[in-house]
Amino acid sequence: MAEENHKPVRLALIGAGLFTKDAYIPLCRRHASTVQVCAVWSRSAKATDLMLPLIQEFAPNAKGYHGDDQLDNLLRDANVDAVAVVLPVQVMLQVAQKCLKAGKHVLQEKPVAQSVEVVSHAIKEFHKCSQQPVWALAENYRSEQGFLKACQMIHELGTIIKLDLVADMPMNSSNKYFGSQWRRDAEGCPGGFVMDSCVHHIAALRALGIAAGLGQVTEASATALSLSEELPPPDTLVGGVKFASGTPASVSITFAGSVLRFSLSVTGTKGSLEVLRGGWEGGKPGYKLSYQTATSNGAKVEHVPFSGLDDELTAFIHQVNQSKGSPAAPADAVYADAVYRTSVEEGARDLAVIEALLQSSQSAGKTVRVKEIPSRPSN
Repeated sequence: MAEENHKPVRLALIGAGLFTKDAYIPLCRRHASTVQVCAVWSRSAKATDLMLPLIQEFAPNAKGYHGDDQLDNLLRDANVDAVAVVLPVQVMLQVAQKCLKAGKHVLQEKPVAQSVEVVSHAIKEFHKCSQQPVWALAENYRSEQGFLKACQMIHELGTIIKLDLVADMPMNSSNKYFGSQWRRDAEGCPGGFVMDSCVHHIAALRALGIAAGLGQVTEASATALSLSEELPPPDTLVGGVKFASGTPASVSITFAGSVLRFSLSVTGTKGSLEVLRGGWEGGKPGYKLSYQTATSNGAKVEHVPFSGLDDELTAFIHQVNQSKGSPAAPADAVYADAVYRTSVEEGARDLAVIEALLQSSQSAGKTVRVKEIPSRPSN
């Protein structure tokens, strides 16, 4: 998705927290040829003042804003093309909607909302507008090359028998996000770390299921545990989901353990594959993709570096540039792929699965139907 024929998109960072510092500032620095950071906003002047010098190292003309009134001023600035909304889930969707109404293209962090009901209403209202800016979701797992390569290989596995997701994600005082208060707000962030983090894992699971032709996830059941006194409940969720095809997938998630391990595996009648991160072998950053078919000579193993943050930003920039009147048609395959991977509707579907798993765990593991999210209207 080369964007060299376009001027850099002028981007404002809405939010000056830890993830903005650790992820977005390095990301925008790497993509300075296509993204020009022109502003940063936070609710507090202190946060803005701390973040602005870091941004000005590579975007010297960037300005700082803080408070509600200055957010309004920022959104009235015609020199701002787009915003990246990096805020707690309790306020993120409302701020994203405000930016969209101001005509700004929006890249919004996940989770997409506090509940499926809230985001479904927001999506419905957005599609009523005749003039629509780009509204994209920053779900980097849908853009990770490790999962995209697995999606391409899945057709070699024959009929899919089952999928298995294991996410052992230690959350303790050594983790920089351990002290996050908004993730501990049971009312504002239902499910705590499970909701905030596990939409990632469900996004990857769903992507493989869709690539295999299994359809959407339709049912979920789970048991929840709260084993750590230092984490909001629940910290563990074990159960399963079923795709529209009837194919099952096991889901095992915990934040109470001590060893990082992420594994997403697919078993078919003609082979199997696994995308692995961490585990007993530890390993360098990225994913280990292993696959074997009935006709292959042993297992093939490939290390795939992390790429999701960079690729999702590129997908967003591509959509913004298309909206400026590029001759490429919206039906262009590259554009369609960019829209899918950053789709707010897909983010809502991820959230719907997490919501169903949590609801099931509160009802003694009773099977819960996953709420359906309507497809995006065609142009």
